[in-house]
Amino acid sequence: MSPLRRLAATRACDPCQRRKVKCDTLEICANCRTSGLACHYTTVPKKRGPKRVQKSSLERPNATPALDNNVLDSLWVNPMPTGNTVVSHPGDLGNMTSPTLVGMEQTSASLSAQAIRDRLLDLMSFVSASLVPFDIVDRCIYLYMQYTFPTAPIVHEPTLREYAATFFSGANTRLFAALTTGEEVAHMRAFALLSGLCASVASVIPNSLLPYRHLIAKPCLDASRGMLKVFEDYDVENPDSSSIVTRIFHTTASQNITGKTRLTYHILGQAALLITNMRLYREDALQSHDPLECQLLRHIYWQIYAADQASLCIRSRPFHLHELLYNEEATICTPGRKPIISQFDTTAAWSDVMFEERMLFSFHLIPRLWSTAAALLLDMRKCKAQVNDAEKSRLSKAYMEFLGIMDNLPYWLQASHVIFSRNDGDGAQFQKTAFWVQRCTIQVSFQCLRLLILQQCLDSELCDIMGLNNQPITFQMTKVGIIQDFVQTLDDIPFVFLLVKGEPTVERIRLVGSMLLEVLDQVEDGHIRVRANHLFTRLLDILSRLDSKSSDVLVEMRELGEKTAESRREEALG
Repeated sequence: MSPLRRLAATRACDPCQRRKVKCDTLEICANCRTSGLACHYTTVPKKRGPKRVQKSSLERPNATPALDNNVLDSLWVNPMPTGNTVVSHPGDLGNMTSPTLVGMEQTSASLSAQAIRDRLLDLMSFVSASLVPFDIVDRCIYLYMQYTFPTAPIVHEPTLREYAATFFSGANTRLFAALTTGEEVAHMRAFALLSGLCASVASVIPNSLLPYRHLIAKPCLDASRGMLKVFEDYDVENPDSSSIVTRIFHTTASQNITGKTRLTYHILGQAALLITNMRLYREDALQSHDPLECQLLRHIYWQIYAADQASLCIRSRPFHLHELLYNEEATICTPGRKPIISQFDTTAAWSDVMFEERMLFSFHLIPRLWSTAAALLLDMRKCKAQVNDAEKSRLSKAYMEFLGIMDNLPYWLQASHVIFSRNDGDGAQFQKTAFWVQRCTIQVSFQCLRLLILQQCLDSELCDIMGLNNQPITFQMTKVGIIQDFVQTLDDIPFVFLLVKGEPTVERIRLVGSMLLEVLDQVEDGHIRVRANHLFTRLLDILSRLDSKSSDVLVEMRELGEKTAESRREEALG
């Protein structure tokens, strides 16, 4: 008789023990055969004898007799020499091993998930004496819908609020226990998504809107990433919209909290790879999902596509989503204005069909702006020294098409429409805030792209595409003029909307600052130099107020540029 059969003859199998049903103790019992469960006998039997002394609640947060206290204690404090995910130290949610759920006892995975959730609630309870964890999460959801959703409509507000009530209100101790791996993962995905959203919001929202942001950003990010590690193997093989959105939140939070560019690009690359594997560029792949999931996946694709096109324009990182990289034709289309299902809480004062239609129309201007510029820049980079008139005419037409996007900016994004009034109610203020976020994103991106196109015209010797001649002073004057428009755009936008855009806005400012340094290094005309110096000072002031780690970088670049220019002048005189 095998050791497994000898053990089976003496006690119930693990699934029957967990469900507290009578087991026939066969190697594969009748209950498991009927329910389609994996019948196994891996749990070590408890030792008989007096129970150990319980630790106090201060030593073991959220202790509960419903869980195996011995397992929870070892899970919480001491690493176990098994394949289970554990938290090796109570203050470090990110220090975790990465197991797979395949062949692993489900209770171990759910206990690991429960420990992560309990620890996060324990840390949140110290944030404010007047706030409970649910209030903090509820505030983060509201701020996301107001300041981030307009340019990232990739969540469903009612679902988020349902998750908040489930995971952050009360001391539930069996939130992740389930009969199947799929059910366990569904609960873990929900928690990873919501805690990731809180981390993303807290990493960019200013102190005036979220005073305790620095206290929750890192713990929420660690909790979300730790939870993802528990079910990561299953998630990669069976992805859904939350698989991508959670990684997008990790990208934003990591970028703003740690400033680690390579880590940020790696996480975003994972999200883009999931998009490719799910074939979200194909209409038939999208239509295979239920209506809400289809809508979310469509918005996710266009958001990451816009980010990828931005990387192609700026050359900041390798891009992943491009027609040339797909194994088949991309058939995804831009949806109409009207959403299939409202993604807002329909009971809110600002929720109405017209508002959501306008917001989604404006959202799709962003990938259109970046993709149009990316196509133009890519064509110019491929041009050789000699370009015939027909090719120049085609490039000029593409440039005019790019400019035309801003000519047709909808009226609800015009400055006169988004100015706040004392008579505005909560609904009107919320809607104007959403349009301000979109206007900020579109205007800053447009001015930055104008500079990139101008520089590419110079590099490719295609000046006449923009109606310019080959004189250096012409380019310098045009470049300073566009930079003036860029800086004025930043000044015209309420500063809070620059803050909530985080590092992408800083990246645009840093890029423009580096171009301005080139002008200061090369220009000989005194009037242009005075204008350039003045604009650089204004850029530095804005960058310093954004409280970014990139501020010092630009200051150092200017000092280095001044030293280089001084040495060149000395060489010329000597």
